[in-house]
Amino acid sequence: FFFFFKQKTAYEMQRGLVGSEMCIRDRYQRRVHGIQNFPRMVKHNHAIPNVHLKKHWGPLVKTFFNQPAKKKQRQVAREEKAARIFPRPINYLRPIIRCPTQRYNMKTRYGRGFTLDEIKNAGLNPQYARSIGIAVDHRRQDMCLETRELNVKRLKAYLAKLILFPGKTTRKLALKQGKAEPMTDAKKEDKKPRKMIVPEAPKEKLDLPAAKEQSDEKKVLPMLDQKLREKPQTITPEMKNTFSFKKLRIERVKQRYAGVRKKRAEIAQKEAEEKATKDTSAQQSPLYQHSLK
Repeated sequence: FFFFFKQKTAYEMQRGLVGSEMCIRDRYQRRVHGIQNFPRMVKHNHAIPNVHLKKHWGPLVKTFFNQPAKKKQRQVAREEKAARIFPRPINYLRPIIRCPTQRYNMKTRYGRGFTLDEIKNAGLNPQYARSIGIAVDHRRQDMCLETRELNVKRLKAYLAKLILFPGKTTRKLALKQGKAEPMTDAKKEDKKPRKMIVPEAPKEKLDLPAAKEQSDEKKVLPMLDQKLREKPQTITPEMKNTFSFKKLRIERVKQRYAGVRKKRAEIAQKEAEEKATKDTSAQQSPLYQHSLK
């Protein structure tokens, strides 16, 4: 035997609610022109809704009313950091990569770091690259030749604009070897408390306004906006007779069966060579020469 409880319909409900039917509250009662109405019922013979919305969702709601203040706070922090480490940029140099999956691969964004192959093709090593402000990610693998060449070009452009100042270790070694002059009191007064910079550095090579601008930017060598829209052009008969989808399918089939077709061609060539060798040996035999006579 199977027992089940059917939810009562509007016609089966009465005005007096008792027992388990008290779950339907009288919150729908209202007064119109001083007359108290009974709970509003559904139309026709439909089941009366009995929804229990008692979830405490209030503590789970998160608000972000401090977003404008946080934005200003981050901006002030960037300006303070740029002034503290000037003329170095506040961030590392990041690569430009494609977003994953076929849905988003037409968009570009900044990656975590350059691959080891990109660092090697630019003539650097990972340890030295990190020391001059280049982010390195040993886990990322770049299988696209176009992206790899773009990032190598980006690294070389960064190295072309890079001005290195000798550090403390380099300066001490230069003083020992007699290649640098000791600092005077005037030079000590002019020296600012910033890392990796010494007064003996070539100041004429450093463009201070440009250095100030690049040290305040969020990204080092920001990528340019891509203009994917092309200008209108006249449709030629050659374009009309070109079936791009058909050509794409043909090339895909060629790539898929390239190995099988290559193996078949090698087997056919080998059989042809064996047949030619057999015919040549047969023609050179005495029995073949006697039959010709």
